[in-house]
Amino acid sequence: MPFRPALPPGVRPLPAGEAPLVPDQPHPWRPLLARRRPGRSPSTPRRRNPMKPRSLGCFVPSLFFLFGLCAAAGLPLSAGAASDTLVYGHQSKIDTLDHYKTSSSISWTLGYLMWDSVVERDPRTNQIVPGAAKSWRIINDTTWEFTLHEGIRFHNGNPLDAEAVRFTIMEGILNPERKSTKAGHFKWIERVEVVDPLTFRIITKSPYALVLDRLYNLYIYDPVSTRANGFDSLSETPMGSGPYMFVKSVRDSELLMTRNPNYWKKGAAQIENIKIRIIPEPSTRLAELLSGGIHFTTTLPNDMIDALRKSDKAEPLIADTAEVNFWQFDAVGRAAKTPLMDRRVRQAIWHAIDRHAIVKTVLRDLGTVIDSPVNPLMFGFDPSVRGYPYDPEKAKALLKAAGFENGFEIDLWQYVNHQNFPNQAAMGYLNKVGIKVNLKDYTGNIGQMVTLRNAGKITGIGNFEWITAILDADVTLSAWFGPGPMNYTEDAELAKWLEEAGSTLNMETRKALFAKVQKKVVDEAYWMPFYSIKELAGRSKNLHVEMVAGQIPWFKGAYWKK
Repeated sequence: MPFRPALPPGVRPLPAGEAPLVPDQPHPWRPLLARRRPGRSPSTPRRRNPMKPRSLGCFVPSLFFLFGLCAAAGLPLSAGAASDTLVYGHQSKIDTLDHYKTSSSISWTLGYLMWDSVVERDPRTNQIVPGAAKSWRIINDTTWEFTLHEGIRFHNGNPLDAEAVRFTIMEGILNPERKSTKAGHFKWIERVEVVDPLTFRIITKSPYALVLDRLYNLYIYDPVSTRANGFDSLSETPMGSGPYMFVKSVRDSELLMTRNPNYWKKGAAQIENIKIRIIPEPSTRLAELLSGGIHFTTTLPNDMIDALRKSDKAEPLIADTAEVNFWQFDAVGRAAKTPLMDRRVRQAIWHAIDRHAIVKTVLRDLGTVIDSPVNPLMFGFDPSVRGYPYDPEKAKALLKAAGFENGFEIDLWQYVNHQNFPNQAAMGYLNKVGIKVNLKDYTGNIGQMVTLRNAGKITGIGNFEWITAILDADVTLSAWFGPGPMNYTEDAELAKWLEEAGSTLNMETRKALFAKVQKKVVDEAYWMPFYSIKELAGRSKNLHVEMVAGQIPWFKGAYWKK
């Protein structure tokens, strides 16, 4: 008799004839706490350590041992399609299933699977498209009106209506008693008005161009069951309306979801069950993928790509992300007076470093050299912005003109492991033009370095990384060049342009202002953008699945290949 785990209250069993759930597969791996990436926007969906070099010398023999065990036991190396269960190996634990009480990366994946958002992002174009809301219009500069699809229901049968949206925003997120980790993302909202059961209006405190981008991350809660059971119940028994229903979870081990047969958007979920297994170690996740124990995983170190390319069971998936790695120069001497206060010195550093060679050889092309502080995936990115090419003789000439013909010493700060090898290579280039770098390595002390940065104490150069789910230049540029603790330029003209861009809904005006900001940042060499990061994931060869902006696996569109 097929195994079926107990369903939570209010969720009906699968209808007759639908594929049964498979038995849980135990695994012995000890879960570890996820580490958050500093420098991230609070709206960031993820984090990871994709560039961490890792030797496979001891690992590869263990793969053959694992394959031997499977063969000896007569086990298939991939049974996902047969059982119609996709197993996703995730690196960090699930601390809560209440999306608005966590900052963990997995909450974004669970969000779009178990809930509906007001709008969605097309995984192919990254453009905002209708979600639970079928249409919207701007009434005036501070009023947006949305109309919901008819017939959307939560998994317990309750209707998803305008009150559910109001409840989620005003009571689930902005209510100070909730202490939501997502409250900062929605503080631009003054109030939400219910016009009729399918229509609501969002009143903003001032003109806000990022309304749709923010609503892409708004997963709608059921007000009826939440009021009856309390918000605390959502931490372990979530109630959504999405294409997959929660079945059960084992803390720090795994979570199981099954397809919602009554989902309003037909064809959205083509795989019957999705199981998430918590497997912290990248080498273990790779072994599981190559043996068929899991069908998909992300955040793999670069040097695992060869094992994926050689496998007959799995393959690499390389995706561009919205994340940038950059050097921030203390251009105004906020932390200490240094040669970096001279623009010619900052330009010389650009010229001295062959970023393309570093990305190709050290990162194995799992990155893309960029010149703009804005990621190419974001609205407002200006492809015409060009940085300073590798030219060590030009670097020496600029240093001489600035009065540093004999070079100088400067600090370089880093805070995650995978920054080390690219930085070591860059330091070698700088040494050739007379610049000696004192590396301040805060790996393992991320919070301390972030605190120092925000207090204005990062002397010289800070190597930071930045990622956000909001694909708009404003989120990056305003955070680093507008008023705030991360600004080491204090350029009033930049702040003025960003304020203007933030006060209009005219997208062409915003784009023009963002272009001016990017051009000046590069002209003044306030930053040296290093590279945009590419995500290395692995998937079974019989599984089709893509990534949304390289950050979130799009299981809603996954299917087994014939």
